[in-house]
Amino acid sequence: MKKVAVIVSVILLASLAWGIDHSIIDREDLSLKAGPTEPGEPISLVWLESYVYPKNVKEEKIISLGVRTTSKVDTVTASFDFSGEKMVLNSNDEMYWSGAFKIPDNVAPGLHVVRYDIQSGNAAIRRTVEFFVEKPMETAAEGERVTQGEAIYVQSWPLTVTSTCPALVGASSRILYKGEKVIGVSKVPWYKVIFSDGEEGWVSAAKVKEPLDEYYQLGYEAYRNKQYDAAAEYYRNTVAIKPDFVKGYFWLAKSLYRKGDLNGAYSAITEALRLDERNIDARVLAASMSKNYYDEAHAKLGQRRYNEAVAIYQKVLALKPNSAVSWIELGRCYNELGLPLEARSAWREALKVEPQNGEVLALLNIKSAPAALAQSAEKKIILPLVYNPAAKVMAKPSPDVPAVLADDSLEIVRETKTGKGTKIESALRSVIALTKSLGTPVVEKGWQAEKQGEKFLVSYLCEQGNGVLEAFEWLVDVDTKKVSAVNANSKLLMNRW
Repeated sequence: MKKVAVIVSVILLASLAWGIDHSIIDREDLSLKAGPTEPGEPISLVWLESYVYPKNVKEEKIISLGVRTTSKVDTVTASFDFSGEKMVLNSNDEMYWSGAFKIPDNVAPGLHVVRYDIQSGNAAIRRTVEFFVEKPMETAAEGERVTQGEAIYVQSWPLTVTSTCPALVGASSRILYKGEKVIGVSKVPWYKVIFSDGEEGWVSAAKVKEPLDEYYQLGYEAYRNKQYDAAAEYYRNTVAIKPDFVKGYFWLAKSLYRKGDLNGAYSAITEALRLDERNIDARVLAASMSKNYYDEAHAKLGQRRYNEAVAIYQKVLALKPNSAVSWIELGRCYNELGLPLEARSAWREALKVEPQNGEVLALLNIKSAPAALAQSAEKKIILPLVYNPAAKVMAKPSPDVPAVLADDSLEIVRETKTGKGTKIESALRSVIALTKSLGTPVVEKGWQAEKQGEKFLVSYLCEQGNGVLEAFEWLVDVDTKKVSAVNANSKLLMNRW
């Protein structure tokens, strides 16, 4: 497949100083957030891109930072979850801003974020981009900056203009004619493209023909010929062109699974299931993949590496949520880690799958499975919540969410108003007071935040007297501060209080 790339690199001085080869960029290791600004944001941009490279930091000591806009802005600064210090990015045209940062050697492994604050006049907006430190840096000098970088566009595909139309180029425009060829590099809902003369711009997706069907067929031919790398490449392009293309994610997962990339296949199949949870083919493939993860998790449990086992069991259950043995062993890991409430929650999930499982009944100290437990799996009951100002998030936040984002997402939920104009925090207090007045026993388990795509799922968990776990759940965009209720409990709260 012919590839067209606009090379984005750290300048030669940085490459020489730090020994990093930027001539070969793995597009899978570019963390990118792109799209137009939302209505209501104080700055309006047709397109805004922010990125971090690499998104998986291994032996590398430097990450490249960048922001691109379609209109000039005054300043762009970057800050990190592990440091309160702000870094000013550089720009020659006030539309592309770039820089590079040397990771301090005391940064803990795990998920981290860079926050870009974009200022224009008196208005400002924020974009948050993630990266993952796989192991501690050994020799990086804390906080040291290096020279600025350039943006990278490696994923691309040919487009054909279907009718004469304008295309946006910076703050101006140019005319494209029917039949003209351009190279697409991103789309939401306009295409960012590279013209035949090398200039970059934006054109409406409705005005170009996409090679979706061609790439899908090429991917199938490559898969059938056991060329799994090539097949995965074609299917990656199909989902880049059409982000909700379930078949593309399914066949991408199959191709990656065949070539031995289990984690890549996991990401693809979970996205397919998120888009269509009833897809039988995806469910069958997910169940097969879960066996690989289960063997690994079970081995970690036997080695008493409980933290690692928990992370892998969570993948097993994302692929096969009705695996009672996985719920049981996950509960054992939690119990060994000193998390009895989480352990009991996992065992209750196992009991929902196998209500008469003697091992689970013994772990929960239940003589026989209560009818109420089975009924509660089908019927949701509104439970009260109480905000504890001394604990903004739960004692054990989800490991894939930095504390700063967990705190921010929770604060956004608390301050958001319901349909009646009441802050969620106050509405929750009203619900708990009403429920207590009716004599319903409730044990509060607290707040938690976890990743859901580019957003965060913020939940408040409660346990009724019969041992049933319930939650109020909201999806939060920490950049635009948009909050949406996602389950029956939270929706009822938003509508009635």
